[in-house]
Amino acid sequence: MGTVPDGENMKVAICAGGTAGHIYPGISLADELSLEAPVAEVVFLGTNRGLEKELVTKAGYNFRAIEAYGFKRSISLQNIKASLSLIQGFFSSWHFFKSFKPNVVVGMGGYVSFSPLAAAILLRIPTVIHEQNSIPGLANKVLSHFVTLVAASFPNEEKTFPRAKRVIFTGNPIRRNMIGLMRQKGIQTLSLDPDRKTLLVFGGSIGAKRINESMIEAYDKFRDSKDLQIIHVTGKEHFDEVTKRITKKITVNDKLRFQAHPYLDNLNEAYAAADLVVARAGATTIAELTAVGLPSILVPYPYATGNHQQKNAQTLVDHGAARMVLDDDFNGEVLFQMVNSLAFNSTELIKMKEYLQKLGKPFAANDLAKLVIEQADKIKILAR
Repeated sequence: MGTVPDGENMKVAICAGGTAGHIYPGISLADELSLEAPVAEVVFLGTNRGLEKELVTKAGYNFRAIEAYGFKRSISLQNIKASLSLIQGFFSSWHFFKSFKPNVVVGMGGYVSFSPLAAAILLRIPTVIHEQNSIPGLANKVLSHFVTLVAASFPNEEKTFPRAKRVIFTGNPIRRNMIGLMRQKGIQTLSLDPDRKTLLVFGGSIGAKRINESMIEAYDKFRDSKDLQIIHVTGKEHFDEVTKRITKKITVNDKLRFQAHPYLDNLNEAYAAADLVVARAGATTIAELTAVGLPSILVPYPYATGNHQQKNAQTLVDHGAARMVLDDDFNGEVLFQMVNSLAFNSTELIKMKEYLQKLGKPFAANDLAKLVIEQADKIKILAR
């Protein structure tokens, strides 16, 4: 473990925002920094519009708002607004860093990271960026040329960042409570039958319409499954419609056990209980599935930037650790057939788990925290 430079309290600025996929890894990193360097002072930078302020303050960390807007990949007035916000974000980050004097600045990807990292680079503060996906976003692609260190979620990403000074495979940080939970705990908490196979269906933090529709379609086919139980996390916006439509299908003679939730704060317990997952292929989901060794059927979100979800999923498929169905091809019949062919095939599930264990980086947050501390050790605090 690194030591705090010159006996001073280590200060870390983490830039994270836009989506939960950028924010949660940042919070996981902050939690590990608090364990590795208990005197660390951590401040998050993000916008007032996204999830970041709510999630960061709920996690107990200080938050500072900056201006930032994403660029459209087409001609749009939004790009003028985004350009102006880059300038505003740069100068507000510059002034903040001059007073806060961070030992290291960490960017978790996305447009929120760009201005603060640019300011930190010009102020000669050690900088680390973390890339969650197999295909880097625009901000990280540009910043990788100048930062001190790039941390990657997937192996062999040196080719993706050819001009980076240093690229290290850490994996994608996940929360510690995701790791090591016993199946019995998840079964008890979610009131499940320990003798049935458990299918967990979810579409990320906001839900996925295609996955929800397919589950509604498939219910009629699953109703006679006496050895199966399904946990369906619909997303808050979709919950009322999904439950209304499925409730109409339920009869007293159904053998399937089914439960729906708008959201699960204890997703770790659902993971512990599950034998198989149907989900999108966001970076956080991939990191969690590989860390806990949970076989999955992945349905990549087709409009993800650079089609990175399909590439995330393909990495697992290439290693025999998951199955993939493209969004346009996914429906109730496909869901039913794939679940039936996998959920009760113990030999195949064991093989998939073995492959997942080789890919998983359950302690990615700790590995990244140590790298951040290593960079903090090198700084000669801003010229005073």
